[in-house]
Amino acid sequence: MTGVAVVTDSTADLHTLATDYGIEVVPLTIAFGNEQFRDGIDLSMDEFYARLQRDPHTPVTAQPPPSAFTAVYKRLLAGGASGIISLHLSSALSGTYNSASLAAKEVDPERITVVDTRSVSLGVGLVAIGAAENAQRGGDLASIVERAHADASKVELYATIPTLTYIARGGRIGPLRSMLGNILKIVPIITLRDGEVAEYGKVRTFDRAVDQVVDIAIAKMEKPGVARCAVLHASASRLAGDVAQRIRDAVQPALMIVNSVGPTVGTHAGPGAVGVIFIQ
Repeated sequence: MTGVAVVTDSTADLHTLATDYGIEVVPLTIAFGNEQFRDGIDLSMDEFYARLQRDPHTPVTAQPPPSAFTAVYKRLLAGGASGIISLHLSSALSGTYNSASLAAKEVDPERITVVDTRSVSLGVGLVAIGAAENAQRGGDLASIVERAHADASKVELYATIPTLTYIARGGRIGPLRSMLGNILKIVPIITLRDGEVAEYGKVRTFDRAVDQVVDIAIAKMEKPGVARCAVLHASASRLAGDVAQRIRDAVQPALMIVNSVGPTVGTHAGPGAVGVIFIQ
């Protein structure tokens, strides 16, 4: 290949879109007890969510080692890439960015730029797609990196989950708080703040939370035909499709993606979660 290559990690939740846009994906590792799988390679989304609900072990994700990035960077440069932009989930949530940075320094720091998107899931994915489109138009590394930083600074996420059980299981909140929240039907609306997942608000039913997520997204993407948007879900494709249609009808985003979230988010969100990520 010639031109700038775009690399991300499997937490970007691009799935087949990575191939469509020519984006290289380095997988994280998922472990259920002593069993390990490569995210998106050895374990499908359906298999992951089925196992999440029945396996007594809480899944644990691990960042790729620097050697995994080193191999990809060397192959791309040897194949004719003039440079590489490598875009990854928030360094506040994972060591993936650090692994990629170590590899870039080892291989060719002049031709490889690693970007901490300070985002998660399809927030990373939308930034990567923008970078890939700019690379296909012949942009140089510096201009693509500048645009990626600008895009990353404008990513917004609003999501909700039907139960607090999986957040408690993953250690994000205590089991007693989870139990009380489920009994009282307290449903959180989640956002991103300074590269970390934070609570945006609480409502009393999941349906109302979904409506709020949609209303917030529509209000913030109020100019038709401009925003790039992704609806993410955890084994809730029908609900995600409905959310996407409501947003399409209201603001006709320039890009709309509907994809399942992988283990990094799905472990804590649990089946049924839905959210909207967009760049204004």
